Amino acid sequence: MYLQNQIVIEWIIAKYYEDFSFEKRLENSIKMEMELHPLKEGEALEIHQVVFVGEFNNEKVYLIILNIVPEKVTD
Repeated sequence: MYLQNQIVIEWIIAKYYEDFSFEKRLENSIKMEMELHPLKEGEALEIHQVVFVGEFNNEKVYLIILNIVPEKVTD
């Protein structure tokens, strides 16, 4: 879901695994969203917030809030 200059993604973790990498799964969720809705030229993403919503039917639900910002150009 897009709200002005932000993207909000509902992220559901169905099961808990001992070798679970929160960071890697978060990165994969963002990549999947970007494949469905690519950014325009000159835009970049910045993580604004990851909010734990709650646990329902053995699933943990999070909202990932991303800011769409101008891409930084490095020389």
